[in-house]
Amino acid sequence: MPSTFPRSRRAFNKRKLDLLAAEKGFRKSCEQIVLLNQKLTALQKRYDAAKRHNARAFRYNLRLRLAIVEGMRNVYYDFAHEKAKQVADIRQELFGEIVEIITEGEDDMSGDTDSDS
Repeated sequence: MPSTFPRSRRAFNKRKLDLLAAEKGFRKSCEQIVLLNQKLTALQKRYDAAKRHNARAFRYNLRLRLAIVEGMRNVYYDFAHEKAKQVADIRQELFGEIVEIITEGEDDMSGDTDSDS
């Protein structure tokens, strides 16, 4: 019966290093997402204040900055998702673990569906 484990100790150690690198990349990208979310909140507050004071020149500048930070956050999110997939695949290969990756929209869908009946 063929095994899903690497054939040699050297291959196993290389895959473990790949796992550590993927986990590090995932962790760092999550940290950046948190920082970018904080930046977005601060920019949004500034934009709302500029809107209240009808400061159009400031609103335009802040709108552009909001768009840039949102775009950067989306890139980090995609990167983190790819790293999470890599971690899940390597953990499955090395240890037989099944890692489930949950994205934002899936949390709401898996809630209490029995409460409607």
